[in-house]
Amino acid sequence: MSTVVEKINMQTRYRGTTDIDPVSVGFKVDQDGLIFYKNSLLYFPPKERGVFRLLLQAWPGTVSKEDFAHGVWAGHMSDESLARCITQLRRMLSHLGTIQIDSLYGRGYRAIILPDQANPPKISPPSVHSRMLETARIQPALAEACNYAQQLLAHCSLETLTQAESILIKVISQAPGYMAAKLTLAQCMADKINYGVEVEQSLIDDGLALLESMHLAAPQTPGLQSQIAHLLDSKWHFDVARLRHQQALRMSSNDALTYFHYGQHLLAINAPLEAVDAFDTARELNPFSPNISVMLARASSLASGDPVSAVAQARSTYTSHPESPQAYMYLLSTLALMDPQPETAYAARQLAVTRSSWAGASGMISYALARCGDRTGALEIIAAQSKENAGTRVMHGAALIALGLVDEAMARVKEAASLGCGSLPILLNALEYAPLKQHPEYPSVHEKVFFYLPKKQKQKQKLN
Repeated sequence: MSTVVEKINMQTRYRGTTDIDPVSVGFKVDQDGLIFYKNSLLYFPPKERGVFRLLLQAWPGTVSKEDFAHGVWAGHMSDESLARCITQLRRMLSHLGTIQIDSLYGRGYRAIILPDQANPPKISPPSVHSRMLETARIQPALAEACNYAQQLLAHCSLETLTQAESILIKVISQAPGYMAAKLTLAQCMADKINYGVEVEQSLIDDGLALLESMHLAAPQTPGLQSQIAHLLDSKWHFDVARLRHQQALRMSSNDALTYFHYGQHLLAINAPLEAVDAFDTARELNPFSPNISVMLARASSLASGDPVSAVAQARSTYTSHPESPQAYMYLLSTLALMDPQPETAYAARQLAVTRSSWAGASGMISYALARCGDRTGALEIIAAQSKENAGTRVMHGAALIALGLVDEAMARVKEAASLGCGSLPILLNALEYAPLKQHPEYPSVHEKVFFYLPKKQKQKQKLN
């Protein structure tokens, strides 16, 4: 996705000075090592955050390789790993346009502030929103294009995700200040990761950089904090994501998407009871969204554990959204889980998987077939996607478990865990994956996927 960043021309390089204290322009490191800029939390991956923390704390001095090795890598650091980290950090900081990292041969690295940032001009949120609205008024075709991209994302197929991304890149290249288009592009990035269309963490980093640049210009933009949190959840950084979700809920208490993202966060960290409340609020704010209704039904099923209630709610959801493939797929998979019958397998066999199909369809179809006795049909669908990426292959984990191929399911889960991003946390918390928790390799996978749980949730899991 680096090509997206290049196309919208967001990266700029400057020369800086050591005369300006980073604190004076708004940088702050708190007692937990989190980094803030102008009182807003900045997201960095753990290694990059540790390196930047040392650079800020050492200002105006330099940080040696030995200091980085001891303070960030626990003594086990190669020159290549430090170089990669510095390169990534420079790329992320370039979007701020405030600070850069200089290398001093033989001495290490230091942080320097750009000279024109000592007294940066302040941009008031109203003026930013006025420019955003002005863009929409002057170029209504761009606003219509953005709306169309949002409609494409609602279908969430490989075809529509690709179309939406292409449209949004063009819109942003023509209107760099169009906030709604940037938010929608970030949503597209998250959807591509969570549905296994893309599996590179760098895609999420590009999305976060895009949104952080928005945050500096217009921190009060509706939906911004929630979208940042959603991308962080896609990278399994649940602790930092929780802080963003809390900010989002305070700022956008009447936004359905904010509560929907928060509900997904809660499902990912295995808090289904709280997720029910979040999805229920989202549905009250937007009763016409099948995605919200399906996720509410899923959370309710996990929270109650009652098969009769789960089937009833799945039927009710499909009745409310009869045109939704998501609602129909969820009904079939729920029937397969709670009451497997040949009729469900027959219904699943009638569904074809193409580029225009809902992106989550194949995994649900293979599971319904596996649970309802069509072993051959399930294996055919699984084999048809055997050459896809790890994010797609793991979608068939539930089917493999139902077929008794638990070792194969675990192999796919381990492969997906190595990606460090995607929908795996929600999958692992699903009822269909419960047998996998008895596998001897599950604890190590769980530790990797849920390493960045919020502290309270970690303590709760230890007690359980």
